[in-house]
Amino acid sequence: MNISMKYLFVVAVAAGVFEALSAIWFNAPNVAGQLLAGVIAVGLLACAGSMWARQSIIAATVIAVLLFIDVAGVPFYTKTSAADWAIQLSFGLFGLIGLVAWVDVIRRRRRHLAAQS
Repeated sequence: MNISMKYLFVVAVAAGVFEALSAIWFNAPNVAGQLLAGVIAVGLLACAGSMWARQSIIAATVIAVLLFIDVAGVPFYTKTSAADWAIQLSFGLFGLIGLVAWVDVIRRRRRHLAAQS
């Protein structure tokens, strides 16, 4: 597993755990928000496991899509305190790190496939 895939794995696990905590513990605006956080958590953690076990590019891509959805939603999340701002901006930055890692995973994969042919 290359370094970019390891970064993406760490981001996926951390984001999955954060989303699971958000679904269970943190104050989501409504039940639909909690359910969505739970679905994203399951998706991130399942794909992280698949990526780790099989170095799956498909799982890495699903993780990138889920991270993109989360990062794109950061400006729209309710922020009522400085702690909310810090958590959401940190989570957005963390998601961007994962997206950059995914781009590098795809770039390396294309380079590897080109070298084989």
